[in-house]
Amino acid sequence: MWFKNLQIFQLKDTETFSSNELISKLPEYPLRDCGSQEEFTFGWLPLIRNSEQWSVATNHCLLIRAGKEEKVLPTAVVREELETKVAEIELVEGRKVGRKEKADMKEELVFTLRPRAFSKRSDIWAYIDLKAKLLVLNSTNAGMTEQLFKLLQTTLGSFPMVPLQAQVSPASLMTDWLMKNELPASLESGDECEIQDNSEDRAKIRFKSLEPLSEDVTRHLEQGMTVKNLALRWTDKMSFVLNDDLTLKKVKFDDTLKESAFNDSQGGDLSDMDANFALMSLTVREFFESYQQWFEIADD
Repeated sequence: MWFKNLQIFQLKDTETFSSNELISKLPEYPLRDCGSQEEFTFGWLPLIRNSEQWSVATNHCLLIRAGKEEKVLPTAVVREELETKVAEIELVEGRKVGRKEKADMKEELVFTLRPRAFSKRSDIWAYIDLKAKLLVLNSTNAGMTEQLFKLLQTTLGSFPMVPLQAQVSPASLMTDWLMKNELPASLESGDECEIQDNSEDRAKIRFKSLEPLSEDVTRHLEQGMTVKNLALRWTDKMSFVLNDDLTLKKVKFDDTLKESAFNDSQGGDLSDMDANFALMSLTVREFFESYQQWFEIADD
């Protein structure tokens, strides 16, 4: 299990957190099928389908997985049904259908059609690092993140965590890195970045397959634009795109790490997952130490 996104939160009051309590309660709040009129459900999933393995623990880290099942009701289907009913009323009754009546008709249609809608499942992986006091998510989706927090709070009664609080603006710092051509010693720039201006329309320019330190980029920065995201490589262990909200996307762990994990595995899905997770979590823990320094993120 190698995360492709990293969204990091800091934990508070870890002394009161019990890994064993969470492990024991995961099966009590499983993902269940949507009811006929439920828009979605959210719950815990085993790490491997059709297994009873709900978590993996290593190096003071606990890997967990949650899922969402939602009814998919295409907007186009609802719109077509609504237009048909509106046209029928206007033809038969010879009157225009008002906005409120349309809204009521749409709500009724959704209620009628939802039981026949097909269900779609998606998941979100996360792990808790008790040594570094972090919650790390393999997602930057705000909706899934919010549901995961709610599920953790429901499962444990409370789950105190806070977003990362940078003392230095990520956008300003990344802009400064490129303007001065000075990155931290552990970083190398990649071939992708996005910059934006500070006007109301927030115009953006994306550069791909281009050296971010090139004149094409710095010229716009000199005119007042700032960096929104930037492709980087950290040491010889991972590459990613760093966003101005402190999330990381397009995360790629180096092949040598994956080969090392493969050699550590005893074979089998669970053993492979355990070996991958052990190396990934240790790498992210080490990376976070540098990350804290760049943006002056305070310890809990």
